[in-house]
Amino acid sequence: PGGYRQTDTFKAHDLAISGMALHPYRDVVATVSDDTTWKMWSVPDGELLLTGRGHSMWIGGCDFHPDGTKLATGSGDTSVKVWDFGAAECVHTFNDHSHPVWSVAWHHSGNFLASSSMDNSSKLFDLNSQRCRCTFRGHSDSVNHLTFLPYSNILCTCSADKTISM
Repeated sequence: PGGYRQTDTFKAHDLAISGMALHPYRDVVATVSDDTTWKMWSVPDGELLLTGRGHSMWIGGCDFHPDGTKLATGSGDTSVKVWDFGAAECVHTFNDHSHPVWSVAWHHSGNFLASSSMDNSSKLFDLNSQRCRCTFRGHSDSVNHLTFLPYSNILCTCSADKTISM
């Protein structure tokens, strides 16, 4: 009988893995962990390709830039970082949240990056000006995840306050 089945498992981090993202064009997955690192792996063989260090606390979420050349990460240290694979380093850090960051999401244009935080807000960062463009304050509790509706300017958020906002 058809269906899905597990084909592979590999140990990826020393502590809990809290998020992952699939590369937009390659057979690659990025993982983030309570061990303060992000890693990139080839799939399905599980070969480690890169390891990133720079956050001082756990990393809650990650997302690949739409062109696949960068990775954004959000952390318990309240920062959002943008890692450039060509430069092989963190190229920008946003420190606009006052509490841990749970998730990050790129806009399809690649010019904007959104983040959700335990400070009950979401933020929209402009990568061209390298500043926070907007703070969304519609939730009364931690904003646990967010995503853009594909190919639109609609940002969807979900919260510990039991609501979804757009």
